[in-house]
Amino acid sequence: MKAFIKDLWFHRDNEIQSLNGLRALAIILVILNHYALAWKKIGTLQSDSLFWSGVDLSFVLSGFLISKGLLSDWTRNGAINFQKFYLKRTFRIFPAYYFFITFSLIASSFVLKIAEKKGLEQEAYVLSFKLSNAWGDFVFLGNYFPGMNIHTWSLSMEEQFYLVFPFFCSLLLFKMNPKRRQLFLWCLLLIPTMSRVIVYMTTAIPLTPEYFNEIYFPFHTRFDSLVMGVIAMDLYVGHKDLVSRLKSDNRLYYSLLFLFFSFLCVAHWANLRTDSFFTHTFKYNLLNIGFAGILLFAVVRSEGLLSRFLSLKLFVPVARLSFTIYLWHLILIGISLSILKIRTEPSSTLVLLSQFIFVLVLVVILSIPFYALIEYPFQYLKQKFFLKKDRAKSLSKFNRSLPFDFYEFVLIEKTTIRRLRNFRRELINDFVLGNSCV
Repeated sequence: MKAFIKDLWFHRDNEIQSLNGLRALAIILVILNHYALAWKKIGTLQSDSLFWSGVDLSFVLSGFLISKGLLSDWTRNGAINFQKFYLKRTFRIFPAYYFFITFSLIASSFVLKIAEKKGLEQEAYVLSFKLSNAWGDFVFLGNYFPGMNIHTWSLSMEEQFYLVFPFFCSLLLFKMNPKRRQLFLWCLLLIPTMSRVIVYMTTAIPLTPEYFNEIYFPFHTRFDSLVMGVIAMDLYVGHKDLVSRLKSDNRLYYSLLFLFFSFLCVAHWANLRTDSFFTHTFKYNLLNIGFAGILLFAVVRSEGLLSRFLSLKLFVPVARLSFTIYLWHLILIGISLSILKIRTEPSSTLVLLSQFIFVLVLVVILSIPFYALIEYPFQYLKQKFFLKKDRAKSLSKFNRSLPFDFYEFVLIEKTTIRRLRNFRRELINDFVLGNSCV
């Protein structure tokens, strides 16, 4: 219990503390966006249009963290340990994820039967269609075949990234020098950007199901957010001159930081114009650069104001619970509204935000049992499993490094000790037999 509380409330030794703040802000934005979308109209301000970018921030974070771990493995061992990487991802994602989508499948099937019994034909048709695509979530293709859940598409996209990226790094990316690697990664951003342009030019009406299925969900139109995280990691690890300058040059640091925040403001402002070309294409580029820049600047100056704010312990439990919260937040929002007895539409954005504070607290509290019973035990098993493997590997390396003379010495010592024990046993037997004969 003590270990669980410590894990929930305190930074881990191997963590970059400021990233916990960014992870917490990402999931808070996701919850706020879906909470705002639950109401048709919030005053005169389109609140849902201001809070939609949490998933993009989480993609940038994933790109940074996954690539940093892989590059560290490559630098240390000269190769990527694919088995270790995929086992870690399996322990981290599969138990909680498959528990949730199995629960969703059972619950949706139950609701479908009720709808059919009550003669709700339209609702039954929609549920039946979604259930027919349920397989997509089970094989991490939910971003191409949307099923029961409106939010699991992002997990499918991340899993596709995890599946491909380690091989891409091993075969190509990590074999490049840092300058060439940066150039290649920036060129790689052209693929999703041009894919969005082509889809927009060939899709009749923006903000239709076709738009979401062809631009918002697919990997090939959205993976630039993950690549921007990789770019930020590569600048942080492979370009020490730039990092040193950002640490020492306040004017450069704060000018660029202001520029990155400006990119975020422009991207969110553009989202208010739902029919514009920029909104559905280059908005994502500004958003990803803005988030990646803020992430980079937070880790570069670990003692800076931005990093200290993002490293607040207040963010740690939200960050630790973020995956569990993301899986269950739609259900937990509904439960929170019921507990708080919020049944009427908020009269303004200010009222919505005030309500949201209480909803957020309840969502975090309600997610703790799911984390404790499902996710945390497998995280604990993962740590134990890899700790045992690392110890065995270290011992094996130590044994191989010992000279032959040492092994010979140990063998002689063992043989000598065994002979002494046998000799002592014979003496005792002779003494006992001698006494018995007297």
